[in-house]
Amino acid sequence: MATVSDIIEEFILSTLEDSDEIDLSRNELAEYFGCAPSQINYVLSTRFNFDRGFVVESKRGGGGFIRLERIRDFDNDYLKHVVERLKNDISYKDTKYLIEDLINKNFLSNEQAKVLLLATSDKALGSPVKMEGSLRANIIRNVLINLFKEGENE
Repeated sequence: MATVSDIIEEFILSTLEDSDEIDLSRNELAEYFGCAPSQINYVLSTRFNFDRGFVVESKRGGGGFIRLERIRDFDNDYLKHVVERLKNDISYKDTKYLIEDLINKNFLSNEQAKVLLLATSDKALGSPVKMEGSLRANIIRNVLINLFKEGENE
């Protein structure tokens, strides 16, 4: 049985079919689905985040709205966002979402993705100090920057 979060996600995805950018009202969505606005925040932060190929921008004032944009192509701007995102720790779960998005954007091959996932797994990064997230982010950032540079030189 679908949860409220699943239903909200499906609604937003179906709205995004016609356009790669939409403006949403958190309060109106909450009212429409009969849930708290925090439920809308939860769906946006967990299912429409950068690691899954979306940019979410919150606007305050005038009733406030949320602009949701799907990133379709891998380009310099997208790489800058990825590199900025990878300045912080990244979990293995979010790594999988990011790599899946990079495959969908035809930046990584399935084979490259497999290698990157193996190299950034908790088992591979095992450390007595909890620093896997930071190590993982550094590895992915370095690999992507170098792959992008190679792609520009071809």
